[in-house]
Amino acid sequence: MLISYLGALVAFVFGVCLLQLQPALPPAYAPIPLLLLGAVMAWRCQRGSRSLAIFGLMLVTGFAWANLRAHWRMADRLDRTQEQHQVVAEGYVGGLPQTSEFGVRFVFVPTRVMTPGATLPTRLSLSWWGEHPEVSAGTRWQFTLQPKRVHGQQNPGGFDSEAWMLQQGIGATGNVKHGQRQPGHAWQAGIDRVREAVIQRILRTLGDAPWAGVIVATATGDRSHIGRDQWLDFAQTGTTHLTVISGLHVSMIAALTGWLTGWIGRRMPRLLRHGNLYRWQLWSGLCAALLYSLLAGLGIPTQRAVLMLATGIVCLLCGRPMHKSVIWMLALFVVVVIDPFAVISAGFWLSFLAVGALLWLSTNRVGGIRGLHGWLRTELAVTLGTLPVLLVVFGRLPLVSPLANALAIPVVSMLVTPLTLAGLADPSGLLWHAAERTFAATHWVLAWLAAHVPSPDFAPPPAWTIIPAMLGIWFLMLPRGLPGRWLGLLLAAPLLVVPAPVIAPGEFVATVIDVDQGLSVLVQTRQHALVFDTGKPGQADRAILPVLRSRQIRRLDTLVVSHKDNDHSGSAQTLLQALPVKTLLAQLPAEHPAWGLAQHDELCEAGQSWDWDGVSFTVLWPVPDALMPDENARGCVLEIETAHQRMLIPADVGITQEAEMLSRNWLGHFDVVVAGHHGSITSSSASFVTDTHPAWVVFSSGYLNRFRHPRPEVVARYAAAGAEDVRTDRDGAITLSTQGAALSVSRWRVQHPHYWYEQW
Repeated sequence: MLISYLGALVAFVFGVCLLQLQPALPPAYAPIPLLLLGAVMAWRCQRGSRSLAIFGLMLVTGFAWANLRAHWRMADRLDRTQEQHQVVAEGYVGGLPQTSEFGVRFVFVPTRVMTPGATLPTRLSLSWWGEHPEVSAGTRWQFTLQPKRVHGQQNPGGFDSEAWMLQQGIGATGNVKHGQRQPGHAWQAGIDRVREAVIQRILRTLGDAPWAGVIVATATGDRSHIGRDQWLDFAQTGTTHLTVISGLHVSMIAALTGWLTGWIGRRMPRLLRHGNLYRWQLWSGLCAALLYSLLAGLGIPTQRAVLMLATGIVCLLCGRPMHKSVIWMLALFVVVVIDPFAVISAGFWLSFLAVGALLWLSTNRVGGIRGLHGWLRTELAVTLGTLPVLLVVFGRLPLVSPLANALAIPVVSMLVTPLTLAGLADPSGLLWHAAERTFAATHWVLAWLAAHVPSPDFAPPPAWTIIPAMLGIWFLMLPRGLPGRWLGLLLAAPLLVVPAPVIAPGEFVATVIDVDQGLSVLVQTRQHALVFDTGKPGQADRAILPVLRSRQIRRLDTLVVSHKDNDHSGSAQTLLQALPVKTLLAQLPAEHPAWGLAQHDELCEAGQSWDWDGVSFTVLWPVPDALMPDENARGCVLEIETAHQRMLIPADVGITQEAEMLSRNWLGHFDVVVAGHHGSITSSSASFVTDTHPAWVVFSSGYLNRFRHPRPEVVARYAAAGAEDVRTDRDGAITLSTQGAALSVSRWRVQHPHYWYEQW
């Protein structure tokens, strides 16, 4: 009977997952006939087949529930007719604002739209760039804002911000044009105001201490104060979860509170004379865990921990003990019922799989897990249990993870977390300083381990490998000596043995990466890799490096930076610091920080050429004797040529430079042209388009960018010349592969469709 109940819960979760894999939503009430059929079958079936019928009914129920919720969520998105129109609205700041050197970003909850005929979603993610007054949680504002539909960059291996906004219930983004503070605070954001006050107090106390962000994350769950380099260190050691408030933290708070209640009750029995002390300990522990979870923002790992803890405590109070695996499954079910979009999150799977692996390991070990050997075994179990998600989402396997976690988890759980939470009641701040220094010492050891143990990159495995790999890992964690345990290796092997795509000699693969309003192109031959331009600051981490990891590229032969404009060179320094680069070929000022970071620096000039694996690369521009009045005119122009195909990347050079190259007969027909200056009217002259008459033109531009690139007249000009256009703002990353005389073009959004993607 218990197995049937658990199977029904699993079926519901599978149904929810199945809906989230759909490229388009079925009609909201389409599953109703299947629900009715399943209910009849479950009612009429004989006992032997009833379990299967109930499984099917719960599968359809999960699918239908997730489908209905998805329709509601998608209906709360900004209407396309409202885009690029200024709207005046009143509301309050929900959540914690994120401040940077460029401005502030925050969630805005409108309570009144004052512009006639305008409507806004329930929640918007707004940016206020440049000079702005202080924006804090719960404050009320009247904003003049310019909303946009939810739209994010889409790249191989990259973060899906559209999926994240779907999870968060954000129906639009936008920029604040003007804001006026209104009196009072919103009661709905009361908890966030408390969290913000705690964060500010910690930051004031610790000042410029390097690991202050970790102390903030431990106390409040806000990880925005952790630096980029620190995140890289966590990723290399597999210890990112240390900054997530999870079951370890919640259980410890409950246990400490329960112990303190017992200590007080035994010394002052009159305080707790109503009811026995044991019940008081359980209730106080649960209340403390809930309060701490609210302070931490109730993320998915925290929800899981609180639900498991609450279920266990209720069972103890009722005198009906429940197996740990049943509690785990109930928590999984409840989280998915409350939030069907949680299954899109990697954090959901990492949290539940890690705990599931520990439960599975302990269930299959007679006498439990004890001692150092047992502790190392549990860390290995957590690493193996989360391995499929780590490879699919991050494409990286931190081999040092079990050892790093065996060291870090006890220190963080037994020292850093108690010191941090006790610091809330310490006016001197000494406890927070002690917690920060303790973590700093721990990190020093972790950094040493990361420097001596590699973290190999892997291509994201095919989706079909995940379920067999999970089964294989569970087999491997069975007790030694059981028959069939070796089958786990066979089932898990495809997850790691993903053949890297082989490029034939004389061919290339070019990927125009979606870097918003900017340019970055990855060009691969059989044994070499080149990146042309790097987009704006932040795009190396957000887009370029994930693409390189997904292609298993660990070093670059050449980085070309066409000119110093921020949307072309903004991430050059970050990229050069992130991985080895043999040659930097650039048109940059002498004082630019990118110089000196590659093994070899060279100024980009016309006439430079080289051959990689039968593919020739030629720099067509700039020439020393040409008139170059601005930075765009000095930009590098690169030609890539095989025996049958030609591709041109003209950066931001203008009509004058195009005419100069035409007069020197350097152009002619190209199969692919990356449109100059993102499709601006200052480039792509009629004569240039006619002479190159490409089969494909690629526009690298941001969604609804303020320059209105690509300009309609430029798009029409290429279309008249017979070119088919692809665009990063519409199609995501664009991959062009030469195959002899044939050219294959793939669009990321088309190849990997999801119902939440913006449709054009």
